[in-house]
Parts: sequence; C-alpha cells; structure tokens
Amino acid sequence: MLYNLDARKIAVTNLPTIGCIPFTRVLYLSDGCVASMSEQAKLYNIRLKNLLLELTTNLARSTFVYIDAYAIFEDILGNYKSYGFENADSACYQGNGMYGVCEDRTKYVFWDPLHQTEAANLIIAKHALDGTLKYVSPMNLRQIVNSQ
Repeated sequence: MLYNLDARKIAVTNLPTIGCIPFTRVLYLSDGCVASMSEQAKLYNIRLKNLLLELTTNLARSTFVYIDAYAIFEDILGNYKSYGFENADSACYQGNGMYGVCEDRTKYVFWDPLHQTEAANLIIAKHALDGTLKYVSPMNLRQIVNSQ
C-alpha cells in the first residue's frame, strides 16, 4: 500500500459517467446515455468516497483527495458547447487508420470509444487542480500540495 511507503497525500479519481461513453452507447444500441451503467458507476463512487473518508480517519497524518470525475464529466457532457465542443456523442477516431480520424479533435469530447480527448482531459485536470468542493474534496490538488 502507498501509505506503507510513506505516501500521506493521495488523490483518487472516481469512475466517470461510463453509461455515456461511445463504447457503451454502441454496445447497448442507445442514442443516449445508458442509465443502468451510469447507476453502477454512481454506486461504486459512493462506496469509494466513504472508503477514502475512512482511510483518512484511520491512517495517521493521511489525506485522501476524492476527485469527482463523474460530476465533472456530467457537466462537460451537459454543457459541451459552452466548453467549445461540437460533438459529445461520438468518437473522433473511428478505428479506420488515418482515414478514421475527425478533422478537428478539439471539437470532440471523446477521442475513441473509451477515452476523452486531450481537450476534455484538460478540463478535468483544471477542476482537479483548482476546483471547488463540488468536484474535489476535502480540498483540491493545489491546496493539498501546499498543505502541511
């Protein structure tokens, strides 16, 4: 365990809205998010957050930071145009070699059926680094780095 190697400040990211990724949508032949898959992620995330609170309480001088990728990603998908994206439903890369790549990947939330684009990852990283308690708790990454 990292704690036994003297790690005391540990950040953990929860599961994103896996019911909304292109892979899941294609697998379930869905035009929208697959609610059952996102609900499973929510259940996992609740247990993860409780575990991190327990670890922070029980491991001396430790702080476990919970990065709520689910909430961040839900915001990106719900407001994708305000973030400068044009496509939040399908992947930029369709798996057909160089011919299967979209013209401008910065306009897509998803790079391939499973992963976000660099542009989407930068938004997630900014929230983790300087975000409020809505997205990262008990403090953001900048705060934990500067804490004693």
